[in-house]
Amino acid sequence: MADRNLQSFIVDYSLQLLQQDMLTNSLFMGSATGKTLRDLVLKEASVPLRTDPTAKALSGTLRADAGMLRQASKNVAEAQSIMDTGASAMNSIKDILADMKDIADEVAAGTMTTANAKPLYKSLRDEMRGIISSTSYNGISLLDGTNWGTDSRMTTSGSGTTLSGSLRIQSGSDGFDLALLDMKSDLYNAYDDGTADLANAAAAAATATRLSTDSTTVTTIADLYAGRSSSIAGHSAALAKQADIMDAAAIVREKGNDGRTTEELLLDLILRASGTLVDENG
Repeated sequence: MADRNLQSFIVDYSLQLLQQDMLTNSLFMGSATGKTLRDLVLKEASVPLRTDPTAKALSGTLRADAGMLRQASKNVAEAQSIMDTGASAMNSIKDILADMKDIADEVAAGTMTTANAKPLYKSLRDEMRGIISSTSYNGISLLDGTNWGTDSRMTTSGSGTTLSGSLRIQSGSDGFDLALLDMKSDLYNAYDDGTADLANAAAAAATATRLSTDSTTVTTIADLYAGRSSSIAGHSAALAKQADIMDAAAIVREKGNDGRTTEELLLDLILRASGTLVDENG
């Protein structure tokens, strides 16, 4: 019984050798394809063999797109910071206008003299002017439109009390304009040191009305800036999330790439077609 099994094994083994030898001779000998295969297997490669260049190109593209989206997210986050800075400054001005109105109301009611009210009023007026002049982000003036004409990053429209500016924010392959409103023409010179604004009860009453109107306008602008900041924050987060997805896709694509060279894959195909010398199933 053992002799019969041994004879059967020898016959099967010999047939597999013959089959593989015939296939190898067919592929490697006497044809252009055979010559190419012999060169690939037997010759020393003059350049390093590459592994799936298409897969690497695709993963590289994904990573490049992720980098662009991540930079776009940073740019949009900068725009959010600009809006936050502008909103904070406008809220500070709103509080100052409210304090100035309180003083004007006191003079109008006769409970405070012009002489006593004037230094307090002027101090607040000067503080407001300082905020308008100094509020900036990365060298970009946010409230003083008189500086926009010399800033190549800004585009302006209108003039005087209708002056507005826009800053282009690059967001990936596209972008958007960030609008800024000029407070220099509207508020900086709108109030004096109290000499005329608080000259008498009637003048103080008129000043209080003007301050109330301006306070409403400033509050509206502060709310607009805050709302814009909120929407921009969502935009920035979405871009960052897209970048993360792209990076993850690149990693998956690279992991899915077969590490063998094209030549190794071809030889594996030949061996699979001809059968192995040893039965791996036992």
